[in-house]
Amino acid sequence: MIDEVAIQQTLNRYSEGCSRADWKQVMSTFTADATWEIPFMGARLQTHAVIQKAMSDFVSQMAYFVQLNSPAIIAVNGDRATARSVIRECGKFADRDEALEILGRYDDDLIRTADGWKFTRRVFDGIAQQRFALLPSKTP
Repeated sequence: MIDEVAIQQTLNRYSEGCSRADWKQVMSTFTADATWEIPFMGARLQTHAVIQKAMSDFVSQMAYFVQLNSPAIIAVNGDRATARSVIRECGKFADRDEALEILGRYDDDLIRTADGWKFTRRVFDGIAQQRFALLPSKTP
C-alpha cells in the first residue's frame, strides 16, 4: 500500500501545483519524455517545456484557478503503475465576471524513479465544461 500512497501524493502534487501555478512543482511529477494528452482537443504534448507552456497559457487568463482531484484507483505492477482519477477545475477569468468549471477524468501511466513515482503519460478525458456569469460582489 505504500506505493499507492506515494502515487496519490504525485497526483496531489500535480493538482496543488496547478492551483498555485507552480510549474516547477507540476513538472516534477512528469518524466522528461512524458506526454500529456487531451483527445477531445486533439492535443498531444510532450516534454516539460511544451506541457508547461500549454498549462501556463491556460491558467494565465484566470484571476484564480483551483484543481481538485479525487482519490485514484491505482494498480501497481513492479516499477510501473496506472491510475484513474476524477478532477474538478474551477476559476474566474481575470478580465471579466465569468467563471469556468471543468469536470473530467485522468488516465495515467506512471513509473518508479529514483525521485519517486512520475507520470509517463496523462490522458485527460473531459466530461463537462461550463462557463457562467458571476454576480458582481457587494461590499457592505
